[in-house]
Amino acid sequence: MRVRRRDQLICRWDTDALMIALPGQRRWLRTTPELVRLLQQLDEFTDVEEVAARVGGDSADAATQALLTLRDAGILVTDDTDVAVPPVWQHWGALTARLHTEARDANYLVDSPHRDATAARIIADGEPPEPFKRYPHAPAVHLPRRTLPLRDPVDEVFAARRTHHAFADSPVSVDALATVLACTFAPQRFLDGGAFGPQQARVSASAGGRHEVECYVAVFNVTGVPAGLYHYAPEVHRLELLDATVDRQRIAAVVYEQEPSYRGAFTCLTTTVAARLSWKYRHPRAYRLWMYDAGHYGQTFALTCTALGLAPFQTVAFHDSRVEALLGVDPDHEFATYLLAAGNPVPVDDTLPAGLRHPPPARLAASAHPSPADLERPR
Repeated sequence: MRVRRRDQLICRWDTDALMIALPGQRRWLRTTPELVRLLQQLDEFTDVEEVAARVGGDSADAATQALLTLRDAGILVTDDTDVAVPPVWQHWGALTARLHTEARDANYLVDSPHRDATAARIIADGEPPEPFKRYPHAPAVHLPRRTLPLRDPVDEVFAARRTHHAFADSPVSVDALATVLACTFAPQRFLDGGAFGPQQARVSASAGGRHEVECYVAVFNVTGVPAGLYHYAPEVHRLELLDATVDRQRIAAVVYEQEPSYRGAFTCLTTTVAARLSWKYRHPRAYRLWMYDAGHYGQTFALTCTALGLAPFQTVAFHDSRVEALLGVDPDHEFATYLLAAGNPVPVDDTLPAGLRHPPPARLAASAHPSPADLERPR
């Protein structure tokens, strides 16, 4: 049998030893200098007996057993076994595969006798991060408190929901902007979170009621609101001016010139304040949670815009570091997450947004992927 080192291994230092992640397992192998030297020699397929012979003497049998153990752990691969990496990880890489593995099977302590003790330890570590971010010295635009009515039947809103790529060159009212921000980002009421303190109830779901999302608004064409970049302060329902010079060209520079991102009346750049989540959820699976929450906010935004007759757009195609620099945030604590934009729609056929077409019939053919039942049939 011939073996070689797996193409990509994830390693980390743990106090005084180098640890290797076992592929597909939430376990790590503590190495020795001898093991590291052995792995360095196995960048090509080599016969196990040949490796053992190099070691020689009384250690040969131990070396053979070590190689077999490393093979079983997935650190070594063989040339006579199907060890192909699943296609998704071929494209996304070993680091993503490891994050996926570490994030699986987290214990949320639901109905667990350890739940109260775990909560007590979290509380004992100190106060939670502030639930709201403020720029108290920035010039502010106070938004209307009374939202516009959202009375369209839900089935009509669902049927009209589209991602638009073109917008009419007409202003959106400050009342419409205020309604979108209030429905998407503002707390609707507060709840008793027990040991974790008061929790916000917003339209969008959020893991543990942490609501780690922050919203920054680039205003281009909104009646009653001067153009510029603002932070939305949801607890006081106002816009705090950060930079009056931010215009469509500045936004275009951070979104790869993707026009729907900046051609509407306003663009919301959302971020994640990581500590709001990590204070309560202290396992790697929490890395998924802000992604879920971003999606909840994005759909609330799109449906609210649709109910108001606005044209929504959303994307993650932006340069993270440039967005964070534009917003003036520290990416170690607060990072770019999602872009949401809206404006007035271009009047077109009501089944499709402007600039898009129905697919030709050939594109509607059913896929040939096997069903789970097909996979289980003996061949």
